[in-house]
Amino acid sequence: YGTTPGIKIRRKQRLLVAVDTSGSVSDEEVQRFFSEIYQIWRHGAEVLVVECDTAIKRQYPYRGHAPEFVMGRGGTEFNAPLEFANRHYHPDGVIYFTDGYAPAPRVESRYPVMWLITPNGLPENTGVWSQLPGRKVKMKGG
Repeated sequence: YGTTPGIKIRRKQRLLVAVDTSGSVSDEEVQRFFSEIYQIWRHGAEVLVVECDTAIKRQYPYRGHAPEFVMGRGGTEFNAPLEFANRHYHPDGVIYFTDGYAPAPRVESRYPVMWLITPNGLPENTGVWSQLPGRKVKMKGG
């Protein structure tokens, strides 16, 4: 109405964060994943955690603390979280914490994807690394 300025509403970023809980990912690496997830959440993102190995084992909104245990510990396949994002969650982006040891996904994500690969995970000079869609970041050791 007239010259009254509007209120600017800023929406939180809505992120699907996939956590690789396969047998090749150590408990220490999973703890590190959740430390990083905490930092993302602390900066104001709305985070849906998806625990997965060859399939999604469970999903839940992140509320600032790591679960007591994770579900999974089988093999690794990257398709299920990307398919879930495409069909059901519709995030602003997908962050995938993994050691990277799996075939490249067959599912094409409709959303930007960032892969955070463990320090001892998939080497950067491999075919699978180059086939992972989106941005790839090797986590620093320590």
